[in-house]
Amino acid sequence: MSQTSRAPAVAQKLETAISERAVLHREIGQAALDAAEGVRGADKRLADLRVKIAAADREVDELEKAHALALHLDRQKAATAVIDMRAEQMAEFTVRVQARDGAMAKVMEALAVVAKAYGEFSEATLAAQIAVPIGTTAPQVGMGKNGVLGPSFGPCEGLLLAELWRLGPARKDGVGRFVVPFAKASPFMTSSDHRDLSAGIEEFRKADQVVMAEIEKQIERMNSAVLRDVEEKAAAA
Repeated sequence: MSQTSRAPAVAQKLETAISERAVLHREIGQAALDAAEGVRGADKRLADLRVKIAAADREVDELEKAHALALHLDRQKAATAVIDMRAEQMAEFTVRVQARDGAMAKVMEALAVVAKAYGEFSEATLAAQIAVPIGTTAPQVGMGKNGVLGPSFGPCEGLLLAELWRLGPARKDGVGRFVVPFAKASPFMTSSDHRDLSAGIEEFRKADQVVMAEIEKQIERMNSAVLRDVEEKAAAA
């Protein structure tokens, strides 16, 4: 089958045939008049015109049928092309959806790992709070600039959201980044350049170091008080 439309070429031939037939019809009136008036050779010319007109009528009729068929075939070919195109698009869409499904499966697997790890972190936090030396108090140390990420001895929600905001990968088309939806909740994050944020574990460890240092100072003060008490009692004895 031709890759181009078939109807236009047939339509052009049909138009030519109709024009030629119209010329013959214009001539037959004069020929008929001449024959009626007995002009020499008019009868033969009229007979010839009749034959030509009959042939022209057949040609126009055939070309009209050919043109109708060509139009049908062209429409059929166009419809087939559209159907094939949609089939190709559907195949491509199916591939993309399957890739999306696989990516979401990875997200869910990662969330399962995060949930398990966060449970372990929460248990460790409770155990650490219970293990705070008697007589001391763990200070509420805020993480991040000006403590905007919340206290280290807590659920650390702000820290986790900031880390997800920081880790959002750039889009392949260069238009922004893909960030986990719930990581956009904090005005601090959405107004900050993620490249300026420190790694979450660094902020967490800094806060814990401050907590540890403060408790050690409290213990040192309590130990010093105990030793002074011993010395004072020894001196009194």
